Amino acid sequence: MARTIENDLVDQHTIKLLNSLIDKALPSSAYANVMYELGLRFGSLISDRIGSLSDAVSLVCTVEDADSLGKGIVEVLEEKGRKVLLTVFWNKRFKPNKENDISVAPILREFHDEGYKDARVLIVIKSIIANSCVVRTNLTRLIEESNPERILVVAPVLLEGATKKLENEFDSVVSKKFEYLYFAVDNAKTSDGNVDPGVGGNIYERLGFGDQDNKNRFTPAIVKQRRQRSA
Repeated sequence: MARTIENDLVDQHTIKLLNSLIDKALPSSAYANVMYELGLRFGSLISDRIGSLSDAVSLVCTVEDADSLGKGIVEVLEEKGRKVLLTVFWNKRFKPNKENDISVAPILREFHDEGYKDARVLIVIKSIIANSCVVRTNLTRLIEESNPERILVVAPVLLEGATKKLENEFDSVVSKKFEYLYFAVDNAKTSDGNVDPGVGGNIYERLGFGDQDNKNRFTPAIVKQRRQRSA
């Protein structure tokens, strides 16, 4: 097991946050707050990265990340005067054939802020990227109806080789737009399939959802707020 830290982006506070994620004794509420703080850090990095290219950005996340990592990023971008057009997907990840390691992640529900199709910058965030399954599915859904100039793929932790797997899922016209922001790369998995040390285990359990079925019945507060705002 080895972890590589992206030193150009990571300070001591960020390392402390990453270490907190792998603390098995950390309650789900505190765990979610750590993810939120990592989102705040990413928000500043994203704003610096895209500069003055666009005042409006399309940001996509999964339901489990919306009120933690996603919330932090959205807050910083909006504080910096950018319009964030949010998309949230509810995915059901599973392996259709237990004899191989291929997973699928169909979209069960989706939420979109009006105007998301027109943003020049698309930001895809996830708490951890171990393979291309969920990110691939959600990206495919978005680029079917939009044509962003830049696609930022953002996650606190990656499994080694994940970026190459993702790029192989898309035509070079799309994959050449990919840019990555992450804090750490791990190169091992545990016997139950979680990245080691990753984000400290199964993300649904660590965030307090229990399992996929429970998290897919959940509506994030950030979605409720935006629905009320647009009503």
